[in-house]
Amino acid sequence: MGKSARQLWLARSTSTCFALFVAFLLALLPAAAQEAEKADVARETVELQLEVKIKGYPLDLIAAFVQLPDGQMASQRSELEELGINVPGEGPPEEVINLNTIPGLSYAFDDSSQSIDLQLPNSSRIARKISSGKGDLPKLSPTGTGLVVNYNASMAAGYDIPKSSAAFDGASLTIDARAFSRFGTLRQSAITTSREFSNAEVIRLDTAFSYSDQNRILQYNVGDVISGNLRWTRPVRLGGGQVRRNFALRPDIITVPLPEFQGSAEVPSTIDIFVGQSKAYSGSVEPGPFQIDDLPVLSGSGKATMVLTDANGNKVESETEFYSSPYLLARGLTDFSVEAGVVRRGFGTESFGYADEPVGFASLRYGLTNNLTAEIHTEGKSDLVNGGIGAEFSLNKLGVFSLAGAGSIHGGDAGYFLFTGWEGSFGNFTASASTARAFGNYLDLAAATEIRTPGQPLASQIGRAVDQITLGYDLAEIDSDVAVSFIHTDPMKGADSYLIGAGFNHTFESDITIFMNGYADLGKEGGYGGFLGVSIPLGENISTKSSGSMSRTGWSVGAEATRAPDPDAGGYGWRVGHTEASDGNRLARAQGLYDSRYGNAKAEIAGDQDEVAGAASFEGAAVLAGGGLMFAQPISDAFAIVDTGTPDVGVKYENRVVGKTGSNGKLLLTKLRSYSRNKVSIDVDELPPDVTAKETEFVVVPSDGAGVVVDFNLESDARNATVILTDAAGNHLKEGSEVLLDGSSEQFFVGYDGLVYLTDVGEKNRIKVKLPSNDCTVVFEIKPDTDLLQDLGPFQCT
Repeated sequence: MGKSARQLWLARSTSTCFALFVAFLLALLPAAAQEAEKADVARETVELQLEVKIKGYPLDLIAAFVQLPDGQMASQRSELEELGINVPGEGPPEEVINLNTIPGLSYAFDDSSQSIDLQLPNSSRIARKISSGKGDLPKLSPTGTGLVVNYNASMAAGYDIPKSSAAFDGASLTIDARAFSRFGTLRQSAITTSREFSNAEVIRLDTAFSYSDQNRILQYNVGDVISGNLRWTRPVRLGGGQVRRNFALRPDIITVPLPEFQGSAEVPSTIDIFVGQSKAYSGSVEPGPFQIDDLPVLSGSGKATMVLTDANGNKVESETEFYSSPYLLARGLTDFSVEAGVVRRGFGTESFGYADEPVGFASLRYGLTNNLTAEIHTEGKSDLVNGGIGAEFSLNKLGVFSLAGAGSIHGGDAGYFLFTGWEGSFGNFTASASTARAFGNYLDLAAATEIRTPGQPLASQIGRAVDQITLGYDLAEIDSDVAVSFIHTDPMKGADSYLIGAGFNHTFESDITIFMNGYADLGKEGGYGGFLGVSIPLGENISTKSSGSMSRTGWSVGAEATRAPDPDAGGYGWRVGHTEASDGNRLARAQGLYDSRYGNAKAEIAGDQDEVAGAASFEGAAVLAGGGLMFAQPISDAFAIVDTGTPDVGVKYENRVVGKTGSNGKLLLTKLRSYSRNKVSIDVDELPPDVTAKETEFVVVPSDGAGVVVDFNLESDARNATVILTDAAGNHLKEGSEVLLDGSSEQFFVGYDGLVYLTDVGEKNRIKVKLPSNDCTVVFEIKPDTDLLQDLGPFQCT
C-alpha cells in the first residue's frame, strides 16, 4: 500500500529537520573547540596575586605569581628579586622564573588564603640593606633674596711716655659682603686702611660669583678662585672660572668607605652596634640576611661590636675591625676640580695683581674600590706642562698608604717628583710618615709663575726633599696626650733642616691642665725652644693661665686671667695679663669684651715702661633681607629670619632658647648649617593671650650662605578662654579627656581641676567632651566687650 501525501510530507519534514540539526551541531563544533582551547590556555596562565611569607614570617607584601599547568609556581625575575630572593643567572626583569629552579627553595601554596609560604636558605636570599638613617637627602628650603655684609672696624693709638706725645696708629675696615638669590651668590671682600685721618687706602681682596647644583653635586665659580689640589700638589690663587665637585651640598652622601656589618636573623630581632663604648646604631631587623654599610665612624682604626637580640632575649655578638680615612673615596664616587684663568699676585697688597698668561688646572679622584682611590692631576701654561698620577689604598688594619709621581717640562728642562706616605691607627697609638723628592728642574705653576729676582733661585720652588714623621699616643686612662714629630727639609738653596718636636698635656680631675712642648733644630742652623704652661678654671667662665718659654735668644714668663662671654647668651668678658722677658721688657695688658646679638666689641690697652698703646674694634653683620634691615654677629654660613609678627616671643634653635623677637616681631638666627636640617621653634607659653599659633616649629634647609624666612603666621585678636568643667555631681571632669569645639578643627583636652584652655572662641560656643562612659556637652557665651582671655565656669557637662 502506498504512502499518503501527508506521510510523505512528514517524512520529508523530518529529514529536513534532522539535516538542519546535524548542520547546527557541526557549526557548534569549532566554537566548542575554541572554548576548549581557551580553557587550556587559561589553565596554562593562571595569574595570582599572593600574600608572601618566608619561613612562615609575613613580609606584608603582595606579589604576582603564575600557576603553570602542572601546578608549579613561577614569577618574574624582578618580582622575585624585590622579595629578596637571589635568582641564579642573568636575564631581563620580565623573565618568568620557575620557583623549582631556584636552589634550596620550596613553597606551600594556600588557595583559600591566597598566600604562598617560601622556604629557602639564606644563601638563596639577597641581604636586605638597612639604613642607619643618616643618608636621606633633606629638601632644600626656598632661597630668598638679600644682602649680608660682615664687617670688622678697628683703630689703634699710642702714647710715648718719655716724649709725652700721643700718636694715631691707624684704622682699618674689613668688609666681606655677599648678595644671594636662587640664581646664585655674589661675594665681594675688601679692606680699607688708614695711617692718617685725612686719607685711606682701599684694597680689593676677592670678587666671585658661585652657583651650586645640589642634584649634580656641582659648584660653579667665576672670579677669584683657589685651584683644587691633592695631597701631593699645591693650590694657587687665580682669576678665572672653576667647576668642582662639592660634597658639602649633599650631607646625605657619605664619601669615605665605611665598615660593613652583615648578619642573619631567624626571627624578628633588634640590632645594636657599638663603636668602642658608644652605641652608634639601634634598630629592628626582619628574618633573613641583612647588611648595614652607611654607619659613619671616626677616622682611624677601631673595632665595632654588633649585638643581635631576638624576642626571647637571646643575644648573638660579632665583631668587625675597620679603618676609615678621609683620603679614601667610597667605591664609585668621583671628586674633581677644573680651573682656568690667570694667576693672582700680590693678594692683600694689590687690588688687581694678575699675571698675563693663561693657566689651567685639573684634579680627579675616583673610588675604584672601597680600599683603592685613584688620583690624576695636571696643570700648565704655554711653556709648562705638569702632570702626575697617584693612589690612596688601604690595607685595613695596617692603615692607608699613598703613592704619587709627577713630571714637568719647562723651557726644555725636565723634572720629576715622587711622593709616598702612610698613616695608621692602632688603638690609642697613631702614626704617620711621608716623604717627597724632587729631581732635576721640577716645577709646578706655583713656582713657574713667581716673579723671579735676577740671580736668585725661585723662593717657591719645591725643595729636593721633605720628610715627615708624626707619632701620637692617647693616654685615655689618665686623660693625657703625648706627641713626637720629625721634619727634614732640603731646600734648593740653603742648609738642610732637621727639626724634632715633642708635646705633652695632662688634665687633672679638677680640670686643671698642664701642657708643654719643645723643639730643636739638629741642622747647621741650630736653634731650640720650649714652652710650659698650666691652665686653672675658676668657674663662671673664668680661668687663669701661667706660662713660660725659652729659646736660644732668651726667656719669657707670663700670667693672665680670663673671663669669656657666655657662648649662647653673650654678655661681657675680660682678660688681664702680665709678661716679663730676659731682655728686661715688661708688658701689662688689659682687655674688655662684650658680645651682643648685634655684634662683638673689644677694647684693649697695653703698656711697658716706655709706651702705652690702645686699640678698639667692633665686628658684626648687617642683613638686608625679609623686608627689612637687621644687625647681628658675623654670619659665616646660612641664617634665618624668624617672623612671628609679635614682639617678645621666645625663639628656640635645636630646642635651645636663643632669644626673643624684637619690636618688629622678628629675630635673626645666625650659625645655621647649610644643606642640613635646622629646627626652629617658638615658645608657646610666652605667647600673649590674644595670639594663637597654628605652627610651633619648622625644619629649614638653607643653601650655602643664604637666608630663609621662617614665618610662624601667628594670629592676633583671637579670643581665648579657660573653662572649668564638672559632672552632674560637681566633680571635676577627668584630666586627659578630649574636648571638641564646634566650628574648630583644633583638639583640646581637660587639664587638672577640670580646666580646659580654648582658643579662637566665638560669642556663642558649644563644646563636647568625650568621656569613657558617655559624651557630654556644654554651651556658654562670651561677652564681646570683655578681655580677650576669659576665665569661665564652672559649667556642668551634661
